Amino acid sequence: MGNCVCRKKTENKISGAPSVAVVGSTGYVGKILMPAFLEGLKDGKLKEVRVLTTEAKLNSQQIQDYASSGAKAFAIDYANVSTVTAALKGVDAVVSTLGPGGEGIENVKTTLIDALVAAKVKLYFPSEFGTNHYKYTNYSHPLFDGKRMHFKQAKERGLNPIRMLTGCIMEFAFGKQRFGIDCISGVWTVVGNGADIPCATTAERDLGRFTLEAVLLALSDITKCPDAIEVYSDLKTLREYAKALDRVSERETKIVQAQLDDFKAQYEATQDFPKLIMIMLAEGAFDFSKSTGNQLLNPNDSVWQLKRFEEFAKETGGIPGNS
Repeated sequence: MGNCVCRKKTENKISGAPSVAVVGSTGYVGKILMPAFLEGLKDGKLKEVRVLTTEAKLNSQQIQDYASSGAKAFAIDYANVSTVTAALKGVDAVVSTLGPGGEGIENVKTTLIDALVAAKVKLYFPSEFGTNHYKYTNYSHPLFDGKRMHFKQAKERGLNPIRMLTGCIMEFAFGKQRFGIDCISGVWTVVGNGADIPCATTAERDLGRFTLEAVLLALSDITKCPDAIEVYSDLKTLREYAKALDRVSERETKIVQAQLDDFKAQYEATQDFPKLIMIMLAEGAFDFSKSTGNQLLNPNDSVWQLKRFEEFAKETGGIPGNS
């Protein structure tokens, strides 16, 4: 589940419902997380939800929708750390869903750390929401390298960063024809023995609930919350996922096996991120079968009912992305 960090029991404990800020709320992951946080605000689990955005997006429909549900919107400028610091004053936890971005993203993340420190934020969830690449360092990629460096910097600056590690996002991995999984054609390209190795998937609607529960747990007692939490909605092999879809679509998915060594050579030559994910699937990086994160945050589905892959299969008619 990641390296557990021993911390003083009273370090982050707060009384009453906490205030949470979300950075990057208009992006793909941000829009997935926000419903759970807005629901938490509605039912009293959260005292306040802030969304930090740029001046250009402040009046966007997405931000206005959040505001109409009770969130407070703050315009910030990442070139001016004082604007970010001001928006975070009084916040107990910050959840970042900033995407990989392009040129300048590392400066943005550094500004965010500076503001978190200045605002004395108790808890920080950096933008992860994928597989646990921290225990899989065989290969280098700028995306993973940047996340690891950011986490290291956050710890060095005295913050309490916690990584939410979710495996594949179910709707993205199977609905976007990525990572060799082409559900529309029914032909999946799988590297090595990857078809028979467990692969954790997290449904969009569960991702926000897991994150909210982690925020609440860590703020109530930081000693119960490790700095890396592996969670998932379902855990099957790719072959089992394919069969679940086939039962609904009444088709038969064809699984084509690619040579692992060939894919490794292609990745080394191209640094193509989808190829790296396919290699990681083959080498067990998405196997969360030993994870205790689900029991920590949602023991035996007692907090909410997880969305299993069979439900997703029915929703999509067994052919995700075909709409």
